[in-house]
Amino acid sequence: MSADLAPYVGAATVIGAAAVTWAARLASTARTTEAAVFTEPEPGVRYLRCDTPRCAHMTRPHRPQADGTWVCSNCGDEKGGSL
Repeated sequence: MSADLAPYVGAATVIGAAAVTWAARLASTARTTEAAVFTEPEPGVRYLRCDTPRCAHMTRPHRPQADGTWVCSNCGDEKGGSL
């Protein structure tokens, strides 16, 4: 091999090693093809932001009440009727 080709062979080796490392890292983080389980929401339920620290201000299912309020299914906190 000529001394003129040595830098090119070295660069190709480095690029090849980087490509193999990159492919190995992507392969280990590949997502599964399993679908998430879907459950039909209850009729009349709204997903509203719960304002209590117990629910961590996350969106939770709220069930309607006869007086027009909504009750959180996780903590039982009530939201007003005019949403």
